Amino acid sequence: MENKHLDVFNELNSQLLSYPRNTLWDEYLKIIVKEQLKQFKYSQIGFEPEKLSRQQIYARAKKIEDSKVDSQTAKNAVNTSKLKANLEAFINSQPDCKKAFLQLNYRPIIIASTSDGGPKNKALIWMDIEAIDEGEVQHEQILKATGVESDGDTEDEYAENLNSITYERKAASEIKPSLFTRLFFNKGELKILSFRGVLLMILLMLSFLLDIFIAIFSLLVILLLNDLPDFKLWQAIIFVAFIPLAYLNWRYFFVPLYRLPYYRVIKAPMFFANINVVNADIEMYWDKDKLNVARVTEFTATCSICSGLIELANGKPDQKQPLVGRCREAPHAHVYSFDRMSMKGCFLGELGYLCDMKV
Repeated sequence: MENKHLDVFNELNSQLLSYPRNTLWDEYLKIIVKEQLKQFKYSQIGFEPEKLSRQQIYARAKKIEDSKVDSQTAKNAVNTSKLKANLEAFINSQPDCKKAFLQLNYRPIIIASTSDGGPKNKALIWMDIEAIDEGEVQHEQILKATGVESDGDTEDEYAENLNSITYERKAASEIKPSLFTRLFFNKGELKILSFRGVLLMILLMLSFLLDIFIAIFSLLVILLLNDLPDFKLWQAIIFVAFIPLAYLNWRYFFVPLYRLPYYRVIKAPMFFANINVVNADIEMYWDKDKLNVARVTEFTATCSICSGLIELANGKPDQKQPLVGRCREAPHAHVYSFDRMSMKGCFLGELGYLCDMKV
């Protein structure tokens, strides 16, 4: 059993570091699981959970002393129910993590003790593991994939299911990088302040300057064409043809990468997606050192209306959001919002449209 604890906690710790989200809840989970791993390093009698108070968890997340944390502040900030829900949501949103726990047949859980009140009787929180009923999990996955609802669903529950979707992030091992991506990205990821990251930023700025130079030079050629007697018409046409090439480079290479630090998720621009891949995205996140890291991935979901494949696409011209989830089968009718942090989406059309879906 000790090895199962170690395997599960190591896997969760690795996933939290590999897929970090800049939230306090994930920081709480990192703190708790690291404390459990320390027990294996210093304990010789098997696993004994390291129990932490809310003040300790909150103080370490905020990087302050425990004594400076008010008990009521910590109680409000470290809610056990939300902590459990965040752990479950994180596991379900990471295909690599979910698959690893299924193979181990165990998953991590949050345990909290009850408090009788008083400064010496604080509620404590720690992490343990529980066995997974693999048959039950597979059954739920089949029901979710096929859109089958239980007979006890009410009309409100049915409408709510149609109104929302859950996104999934494709596992890193399933991403097919392009040749250009392999030059800069290491296993699908790129640290922006690394040598390759700086090199890519220099290339980005050079491409932008080249676009400006081509546009200005082509414009001058057109304006001074009459003053260039040795300049033939076919040569002018070639120079003018560089203008749309410069625009394509600016529109589909420079602009998306420029927006990445602000949008955090963009559609993979040209050269970044493999030629055999229809859909690809680039996500930026903060690593454990609080540095930006870009990663090639893919966000998809199952349409709750028609069970079609939902992919991220540009929100314009019919939506205000930069990126939305569009169903392949009905890209303008079945449109959903995209929340990278919760991995959820809501229907963006008229709610009356969903009411007509139920026969």
